[in-house]
Amino acid sequence: MSDEHSHEEHNHSHEGHDHNHSHGHHHHHVQGEKGLVLSIIINAGITAAEIIGGILSGSLALLSDAFHNLSDVISLIISYIAILIGKKTKSLSKTYGYKRAEILAALINVLALFFVCGYIIFEAIERFQHPQPIKVGLMLAIAAIGLLGNGISVLLLFKDAKENINIKSAFLHLMADTISSVAVIVTAIILMFKPWYILDAAISVIIAVYIAKESFSILMETLNILMQGAPKNLDDKKIKQRLKEETSLGIIDVHHIHMWEISPGKVVFDAHVAVPKDNLKNADAIIHGINIILAGEFKICHSTIQLESEEFDHCISCDI
Repeated sequence: MSDEHSHEEHNHSHEGHDHNHSHGHHHHHVQGEKGLVLSIIINAGITAAEIIGGILSGSLALLSDAFHNLSDVISLIISYIAILIGKKTKSLSKTYGYKRAEILAALINVLALFFVCGYIIFEAIERFQHPQPIKVGLMLAIAAIGLLGNGISVLLLFKDAKENINIKSAFLHLMADTISSVAVIVTAIILMFKPWYILDAAISVIIAVYIAKESFSILMETLNILMQGAPKNLDDKKIKQRLKEETSLGIIDVHHIHMWEISPGKVVFDAHVAVPKDNLKNADAIIHGINIILAGEFKICHSTIQLESEEFDHCISCDI
């Protein structure tokens, strides 16, 4: 769900320092929350049906789909709780607020996916060694119900998954499970004509490998945010070059640049900016110009700029 942000700048200049805060009016992803709640209800029902169906039919593919669905329910609950926590306003002890709760939820969900993949592969190896007959009709019926429920859940979260990594991690659970249901149905149809029971285990492994592959990109993104890595779409060299190119600002150098994300899209930036000593009297205008470029061209919502004369570097004791 896309949010329109109207930015309101507050600049506090004192002794070459500036703090720029761009505040957006956020909708709280109400639609995403409703989608999560409905998906939790739908998937809880599917999970119960698939576990019972998997046990009665003897299908590992259906059981693996059921356990993945169970992880879906857990991931959806975690994502929903994280959104509620993320709404809390910042405090003196949590000066950046609680948005990182959603990043932690995404990390937990992805790690859970890897665990599920390992379990499925372990069970599949056992089934390769000891193939078992399967009640194909029951397997097909339950998988079809699962596909319908997962498909509805995927549609409910599709829009919000594009902009929220927390919902994206839950969406990936559901998307993978939708593919799992399709694979189980195809397997069931084949088994109706050919008793290739080993195919059930083979499809389970393919599902697990696919889930792990899709989870890896989210894992890397969440770790980058938690490690306060620079956003992938921002290049400090390009920002430095752009600021120096703005002749009206008279910037000589930009150094000690730090960029990180509180949550995806909420970028924090700080830097030391060197200007001719005589230009320090124009600090407010220079800082305002920098903020316009950072917010307008690079979508940086919060910046702290330290102005200094070209021959002086204020960074004395802390090497970061």
